[in-house]
Amino acid sequence: MVASQRLTNTQLALLELFSFEMSEAEVLAMRQTLMQHFRTRLEEEAQKAMQRKGLTTAQLEAQLNSDNRTEQLRQIRSGQ
Repeated sequence: MVASQRLTNTQLALLELFSFEMSEAEVLAMRQTLMQHFRTRLEEEAQKAMQRKGLTTAQLEAQLNSDNRTEQLRQIRSGQ
């Protein structure tokens, strides 16, 4: 049996806002716009986290490309 899920306020608002037929091109454009919005938010949050940790983009990339990711993750989490 599948548990019933309530729609979030965002889902309800989108259903109301887009309660009409749209062409495939319009749906694609809407998806791209929403994806860009959330990409921007993600990038902003990543920048804030890097600033809190005192990391540069080069340091983060070096850590992500490291062979010992477990150790790098431990260092990132501990703030080193």
